Amino acid sequence: MRQKRWAPVVLSVAMAGAILSGCGSTGPDKAGSASSQPTGQPSATASETVKPAKISWWAAWAEDQGPAEMIKKFNQKYPQIQVEYVQFSNNDEGNVKIDTSLIAGQQIDVFFNYGLTRLEARAKKNGLQDLSEFITRDKLDVVGEFGQDTYKVDGKYYSLPTTSQIDAVFINKKMLDAAGLKVPDKWTLDEYAAYAKAMTKGDGSNKVYGSSDFHTNYYWTLPVRGVLGGDAWFKKDGTSNFDHPSYKKALEFKNKIENVDKYQFPYVEYKSTKSTANDVFMAGKAAMTVNSNAFSRFISNTKDYPRDFMVAVAPLPTMEKDQKDVYNGGLRHFGYLAMNKNTKEKEASWLFLKWLSTEGSVDLAKVGHIPTWKKNNKDEIAKIMLGPDAAKLIDVEQFKKILLNYEAKSYTDTIYTAYNEINTILQNEAEKALFGVSTIDEALAEMKKKADAAIKAAK
Repeated sequence: MRQKRWAPVVLSVAMAGAILSGCGSTGPDKAGSASSQPTGQPSATASETVKPAKISWWAAWAEDQGPAEMIKKFNQKYPQIQVEYVQFSNNDEGNVKIDTSLIAGQQIDVFFNYGLTRLEARAKKNGLQDLSEFITRDKLDVVGEFGQDTYKVDGKYYSLPTTSQIDAVFINKKMLDAAGLKVPDKWTLDEYAAYAKAMTKGDGSNKVYGSSDFHTNYYWTLPVRGVLGGDAWFKKDGTSNFDHPSYKKALEFKNKIENVDKYQFPYVEYKSTKSTANDVFMAGKAAMTVNSNAFSRFISNTKDYPRDFMVAVAPLPTMEKDQKDVYNGGLRHFGYLAMNKNTKEKEASWLFLKWLSTEGSVDLAKVGHIPTWKKNNKDEIAKIMLGPDAAKLIDVEQFKKILLNYEAKSYTDTIYTAYNEINTILQNEAEKALFGVSTIDEALAEMKKKADAAIKAAK
């Protein structure tokens, strides 16, 4: 079985400084102001002659948390299209429901695919509508309006990359100031460890850790992603890449800061208490946390997370000083909006799909996702994500600079051979090293051995 690959149209992962087609702007944000990011319309105004129709839209959020308002706004412009919302769980069970509905021919018209592995599998099984004809007809400049063009399957568009993600470091500003430190614009792993040391206080149950990694055991690979970018798990010959020195350096760093120096909230405690990085940081038990843009929902929630400190935002630390390329500083496409190939209402479905991916996408910030459409207004996105009291809770300008970074380089994986199996292997073997069951060298060797076996079995 051949490896599953995408067909990238451009070599660059990030369209830094790209001129947006038809919008009269030199980029999504020069100064982070509303004037530099027109909301505008998509490249071509969708046909308003679509006949009345009823379609369904499937996504993972509660209807009253944003989808209902999005549908209401859509109907203000296109009252002839009735949209029924269906919520599904973004887990194995929920996605099986999607796949079963597609196969059984049940009414499912427009739906989100969270992650490329879901999208790729459905496209390969001939369950998705090829959107290329609609995109060409409506003259939608996909690259110019959405950035990186790495989501074609066999040269065809089966979705629009409607939402994106990004990871960053969130810092307790009160603890940062007490340690006499400034918010870094860039830093290395060693400098990050120095910050963690300076902000670690107390001991026992009263200990405040200077740092907290995420509560799952995947984030330790983020520095590796920054160095290697897309397809970091694989070598050019198709075998696994876990013998690359970057993996050893990253795992050694996590083990040292947590288990040796004890400046970071321990992963073993996350496992034993089932606590989360969100809870630990908001309770003041850690001065820093590595998290995604979804963390904004906790920052704005002062009812459940009352606190007396502001939050600062910093980029992820790099593995090397003056690292030439940093591939994890920009937005990664995540939520891919697609259409059922067998929908009976293709024109109405396309109209809604395109609207929600472009001019209607700003409200996706309500569910903690960053809208990918580059013509959106950063000030409006930040206001939606952080709420009316944002200025009292977080450094808003830094939030926009780091988390709404449409220009920086990012990465997208294009090889999905044994992808889920490798992810499980990566986490399990790293966990053994962190728990002292194996050495780091032994864990990485097992990662390599088991991943290679999984890849071979999948071919």
